[in-house]
This record gives sequence, structure tokens and C-alpha cells, in this order.
Amino acid sequence: MKLNKKMMLFVGLVVLSNAVSAQIGIGINNPSSANAIEINATEKVVIDKTGKIGAGVAAPKTAIDLRNGVNGSMAIGMTNQTAAEAGAGAVRYNPNPAIGVQGYIEYSDGTVWVPILPYGKPRIVVMAEKTNNNSTVFETGLWPIGDYTDGIAGRSSAYLTSWTEKLDSDSGQPRTNFNPSTGEFIAPRAGVYFVTFTFALAPSQVNTSFGQNQTEAIWEVRNPSNAVIQRIKTNNGYPQDTGNAPNAVIVGSASTASLYLNAGDKLRPFVWINVSWDPDKRPLLNTGGYNVLTVVEL
Repeated sequence: MKLNKKMMLFVGLVVLSNAVSAQIGIGINNPSSANAIEINATEKVVIDKTGKIGAGVAAPKTAIDLRNGVNGSMAIGMTNQTAAEAGAGAVRYNPNPAIGVQGYIEYSDGTVWVPILPYGKPRIVVMAEKTNNNSTVFETGLWPIGDYTDGIAGRSSAYLTSWTEKLDSDSGQPRTNFNPSTGEFIAPRAGVYFVTFTFALAPSQVNTSFGQNQTEAIWEVRNPSNAVIQRIKTNNGYPQDTGNAPNAVIVGSASTASLYLNAGDKLRPFVWINVSWDPDKRPLLNTGGYNVLTVVEL
């Protein structure tokens, strides 16, 4: 009996359908895995009926399974796509990262490429310097609540404001976790952060007639609702009266701590001073390097 073209096509489709519903072998006579495609008898590449691919793995458990115990590595190349173009969850290799690093894997969060550094943990790093006399009294004290541009108000809680940002990064990528205008850092994720800041007052006399002299460097933590969670204080006192001018001295303080912050917690440095001959404002020593802060995610 002669078959016309339509009958031959029908027979071919039936045969192919039966083959797909069972198994297909490429370079192998008798594929062993039911409902799968197998390639090469020694190093099998299996595509099972759910679409999972196993390279050297007879029964893949994930979308792509390479865990054959011998040659289970995976090669990833570089792409010039932006993180947004590649989409969240994309992975690439960056052979030309920052100085001192030999290359690393990056993943897209949908906005930027985030490096997975050699030890595997992303890190927040913030560094800033202050070279002006701007401050904000925020609690009732000797001086009224408000902004000041001519120094630190005595015997009043004053935030240090108007910083010069040196670095605000997450694993080498620029971020906006730190607000240099206010001096406030907002934790983008929960974790332990090592923080330190220092300040120094411009050289002047120190008077003891008002009682205990003190310069307090204080880290303040507030939750997203702006409630104070904790304050870490370091108090440096000056033990004696310096006498009249020109007996000027530099006084200041530093606060260093390791803090656990939840995502959204706000961290901010402030000071409280009482070292003047009178309860006046005292300018900072703004020649550079004295008034600095650092935040590092551990």
C-alpha cells in the first residue's frame, strides 16, 4: 500500500509522540531514565518530564542540578547589561572590580549589581568628615531648640550636622544610607554595625568654676517610629582650670561601639559640652581630621 504525504506526516507525528512520552537517547542506545532526554552514557545530561536539567545528575532536584560529585562546577560570564536590564536575580562574573580584589560574582537586585565579595558577605561602609560649626539643639537645655551655625551650644544636646560624605557604599556600590545634611544613618538591613565618631573643640581656656567639665560624644539609636532605643556615651572631663589666655587647650571626645540595628533603625551622633569660661557656644576645630565618623557593617 502506498502512503501519501499526509499519511506519512501523521505516522511520523505518532512515532515522535510515543518517543517523547518515553525517553530519548542521544549518543546512547538504551536511555535508562523514563520520561527524560539523556545525552552521553558516561556524563548524562538529563531533562526530566518537569523540565529540570541535570548535568551528570540522573535525578535533578532543582531547575539546573550540577551536583554529580566530580565535575559540578558552573561557568558564568560577564554581561554589559545594567542590573535593571538583566532583572532581579540575574548573576554575572565581574573580572575588573575594585583595586585589591581579584574578581567576584555579582547579582542583580533589579536596580544595581551587588557584589558577592570573597568572603561572601555584603558590607555597608560609611565615612564622613565635618569641617564647619553647624549643629542642631534638639532637647530642652541651656540653649533653645534650633539650628546653630557658630558652634556647639553649651550644656545642651546638639546633633552634629552638615557633614562632608567621603563614602557611602554597600559592597562597593554607592548607596544613600547616610544623610550628610543631618548626619543620620539608616540601617538598610538588620545586623551588627561598628561605629565611631570623634569631635574636638577649637583651642580655648577651660574653666572649673562651673563644676565638672565634660565633653560627651554620644551615639543615639532611634527606631523607625523615631522613639529613642539607646544612647552610648563617652565622657571626657578636663581636671583643672587652664587659667587665662593664652593658655588654650584642645578638648573633645570620641564614642566607639558595636551596635545591633534592625532594618530602618536610625543612628545619629550628638554632643553635650560644658567646658567654657561662660555658658557660651564653642566652635569646633575645623582644620580637618578631628571631627569624623565611620559606620561599618560587621
